[in-house]
Amino acid sequence: MAIYLTNDDVRALLPMGECIGVLDSLFRQEARGLVENIARRRVRFAGASGATLMGGVVLGSKAYAMRMAGLSVLHDTDTGKVEALIDPGTVAWVRTGAASGLATKYMARHDASVVGVIGTGRQAITQIEAICAVRQITQVKAFSRNAENRENFAHEMSESLGVSVVAVDSAEACVRGSHIVVAITKSSVPVFDGAWLDSGTHVNAAGANSWTRCEIDDAAIERSTLVVVDNLDQAKIECGELIAAVEHGVFRWRDAVELHEVVGGTVPGRPSADAITLFESQGIGIEDVACYAYVLRQAQEQGRGQALPF
Repeated sequence: MAIYLTNDDVRALLPMGECIGVLDSLFRQEARGLVENIARRRVRFAGASGATLMGGVVLGSKAYAMRMAGLSVLHDTDTGKVEALIDPGTVAWVRTGAASGLATKYMARHDASVVGVIGTGRQAITQIEAICAVRQITQVKAFSRNAENRENFAHEMSESLGVSVVAVDSAEACVRGSHIVVAITKSSVPVFDGAWLDSGTHVNAAGANSWTRCEIDDAAIERSTLVVVDNLDQAKIECGELIAAVEHGVFRWRDAVELHEVVGGTVPGRPSADAITLFESQGIGIEDVACYAYVLRQAQEQGRGQALPF
C-alpha cells in the first residue's frame, strides 16, 4: 500500500548527515551507470501558474520518480507500482544543501575551517548545515544586502549549529580569507569579484539554477582549476554563469567535470593545495529520487506517513 509523506515527515526522516550519505551513494551509482536523470522542465500555463517537471531512475535504490508541480510520485522499478506520494519542498531544500556538502567533502581543503556565505535566506541554512557536517568549521561569515537579515541569520545559525557565525558588511569581507565560499542568492548579476578568492578556496555556487541568473563572474570561473557540475546536460540549459562564460570565451563545456566523476574517483576533487575549485549546483532529479527512496524506507521502518487506498 502506498503512503503519503508531508514536508514535516521528510524533515524528521532526512537529517542532513544522512542526506549527504544518500547523495554520496547516488553519485557512486551514477559512476557505475545505474542512474538516469530527467532534466528539469519548467512548464507555464495560462496566467501566472506553471509546473516543474523533473525526476529520474536510480536502479540501486529500486526507485524512479517524477516531480510534477507540488507533488512527487515515487515508483518501484521492479514492480512499477506507486509506493509514495511525497511533498517535494523539504527534500529539495535539504538535498540542495547536501549536494554542496558532498562537493565540499571531496573538493575543499581538508583543513578548511572558515566559510563565507553570500545570501542569508532559507536556502543558506542547509548550505551551512551541510558544510559543517563535512568539515571542522570554526567561523562562518555571512553577508546579504539587508543588514537586519544578515544579523538575524548570524544569531540564529550560531545558536543552532554551535559555531561562530558573524555578519559582515560587504561581499569582499565575506570572501577574502574564507576557505569555502557559498553563493546562494537569486541574483542575475555576479555577487562577488573572483579576484577576491584566495588560493586554495572552494566555491559552491548554489543559487543560480536558471540561465537568467548569474552569481559567479568570469574571473572566478577562469581562476578555477576544476569546475564541477551535477549534470552537464542540465548545466548547459540552466547554469547562467557557465553559459555566459562560454559565450565570453573564458570557459569550454568540455572542461566541465560531472560530480559523479569526482565522487567515483575518476577525477581528483582537489587538484592541488592551492587550486581554486568550483561546484556549480543546479539541483537534479536523481538527487530527489534517491532521497525519496531513503525517506520511504525510514517511514516504513518507523510507521510514519498516511496510508493511501492503492
